[in-house]
Amino acid sequence: MELSGTLEAKYETKEFASGFKKREFVINTGGDYPQAIKVEAHKDNITKLDSINVGDSITCSININGRLWEGNYYNNIVAWKINTGASAPKSTPVAAEEDEDLPF
Repeated sequence: MELSGTLEAKYETKEFASGFKKREFVINTGGDYPQAIKVEAHKDNITKLDSINVGDSITCSININGRLWEGNYYNNIVAWKINTGASAPKSTPVAAEEDEDLPF
């Protein structure tokens, strides 16, 4: 799946006791019904966000992960690829793609 729009916010990297790191950021999809969607970056994409400024156009290839924990369901949207500038289309599609191999 892909998510395109403008980088609205980015937050500091969080590191957990296990050594796992993530960085959250927000993409605003724009258009007639804009959505501000929080996404997570892991691994190399954490440092890639350093070179992207708030207001830049970006396109993220994403996976949606869900899990059950202590009787509640939780979802995460994880960006496994981030493109900026000319590589990011001007439109704001959220479309399903065929199955792809996961990078981790």
